[in-house]
Amino acid sequence: MIRFRTSRPSSRTIGKAPLQLRRFVPTGLMMAVMVVLCYQALQGNRGLRGWQNLTQEHVTKSQELADLEQINQQLQVQIARLRPDSLDTDYLDERARIVLGLIGSDEVVIFNQHLRSN
Repeated sequence: MIRFRTSRPSSRTIGKAPLQLRRFVPTGLMMAVMVVLCYQALQGNRGLRGWQNLTQEHVTKSQELADLEQINQQLQVQIARLRPDSLDTDYLDERARIVLGLIGSDEVVIFNQHLRSN
């Protein structure tokens, strides 16, 4: 049986040194701090999990940036075609037909409607 410093001696604890819990308090506190720090190092926002999340976000954002740069390049080509000093008349004609729905005076529009029968 364990004899604490504040307990009265009994027949089982006579001759044994009393257990001094004060010796174990600093060790217990240090162990608790180490456990918390290890948990934060692995699971915290600034730990291993946070680093993995940032790496995944970086990959996602890099792919998104590459897609946006490709779209930007396509828009730059379209803008260059519409500048007055290098106007591409075929491109301008195509855009007018698509956006405005214009047709030439010598052109005929034929609407093809397919009817389905059940």
